[in-house]
Amino acid sequence: MSHDSERVILARRHVAKGRQIVERQQRMVGNGGGNTAEALKLLALFEATQNIFEDDLERILREERNG
Repeated sequence: MSHDSERVILARRHVAKGRQIVERQQRMVGNGGGNTAEALKLLALFEATQNIFEDDLERILREERNG
């Protein structure tokens, strides 16, 4: 299967969007606006989700390489 499969494309899209979300939340925490404790909790959740997205992409790429 090609690296351009729909699964790879979708996984790459999730990783890219997740990075944007994490970066935006990091900026919000860094600016200190609003409830910092809640912003940090949300950032931790976004980072954990991002790790899942990146692990999933790596797994999919491995599967496609190994056929």
